[in-house]
Amino acid sequence: MSLIKKQSNHSVKDTMDKFEALVKSKEMTVFARVNHTANAATVDMEMNDAEVLIFGNPKGGTLIMKKDSAAALDLPLRVAVYADDAGDVFISYHDQHGLGAIYDVADVPVLGVVTEALDGLTNAVIA
Repeated sequence: MSLIKKQSNHSVKDTMDKFEALVKSKEMTVFARVNHTANAATVDMEMNDAEVLIFGNPKGGTLIMKKDSAAALDLPLRVAVYADDAGDVFISYHDQHGLGAIYDVADVPVLGVVTEALDGLTNAVIA
């Protein structure tokens, strides 16, 4: 499965705040928001800002998992927003077409819809 990586013009927090708000406005479910930097601090470690949002639409995910239940390993969807050592901020996610190469779901039409939606959502928050 390939990684899609886009540079954001905003901070990690602002990019993730915008992304989470957009996901919610599209009536998707947000299952969790993980702040890896804050978690690292709890064990006296430091790292660049990094957050992950776990989200999805059970209507689409269920169609994929009904075809191959093992796809549950990669669902719900996840988007990472992080800063590199130079301070540049990126938003990344797995290309959902890649699920078809790993699981028996290549013919599930919703894969294309999910891939297009992720592209549109991420593009909307990085400008």
